[in-house]
Amino acid sequence: MIESHPEESHPEQYSDWARLEIRKRIHTDYSKIGHNLYELAHSLLDLRPNDDVLDVGCGLGDFLTMIRTRGHLGTLCGVDQSPEVIEEARDRAGELAPSIDFKVRPADALRFPGSSFNCVTALHVLGHSKPGRILRELGRVIKADGRVVISTNSRMSFPLLEELKNRARQRFGWFLASEWTEGFDSESAPELLRRYYGEVKEFRYDDVLQYPDAEVLVDFFRSTRGLWSDGLTSAEWERIVDWAREQALELIPEHGYAEDPKSFSLFRCTAPLGL
Repeated sequence: MIESHPEESHPEQYSDWARLEIRKRIHTDYSKIGHNLYELAHSLLDLRPNDDVLDVGCGLGDFLTMIRTRGHLGTLCGVDQSPEVIEEARDRAGELAPSIDFKVRPADALRFPGSSFNCVTALHVLGHSKPGRILRELGRVIKADGRVVISTNSRMSFPLLEELKNRARQRFGWFLASEWTEGFDSESAPELLRRYYGEVKEFRYDDVLQYPDAEVLVDFFRSTRGLWSDGLTSAEWERIVDWAREQALELIPEHGYAEDPKSFSLFRCTAPLGL
């Protein structure tokens, strides 16, 4: 077994925002095409200068800061359930922070008055959550003529990562959090979205992650720490990661190369049904 020191070399296992940063880095550095999710979502919103925008599951706030730097005049609000992530988002916004309202709130209990926003986004938020409850909240806070943009991966994405996760589930399943089994993907989303919106349009994008070695896949696996029980100690989690490294070397031989196809969808939803 490889001896490791997680506090020194892998602080992301303790940090919500650092795990987000790992996923962002992997997609930025190793995507063959490199579709820009924020640019695509921005184009679908068709923003007017004074539109009020809510980003649900805003993460590190990159999408909202991008909009503000382009001169948007309306209210920008971002919510995330992690206090640590929201604190990091405020720090990263820098001098723009006072103009963006970051709040710690769960996606299924937004606590805004009804019909508060012209535009709402939920980008890669519903995949491991309770999508019906969240969609009901998005429909409640969007104005009748508003636009909601939602993104999610295809269930066929990342077969190598999914194989590694499935092996881990079989070996260490008692450590998993309940959210592991919840799903919202490109294939299931259209039917569910049409329960809440009168018009749903899908835009699909294909790409591939190019792994230069097994360690990139291990890093990707590390970024799934949020799917595992909060009760895991750092030593227990590091043992799981060491085990995953051995498995990854079976999937990608040492000094090898592999491709992990990915596909995601953006959905532009209008005419909320008010359920």
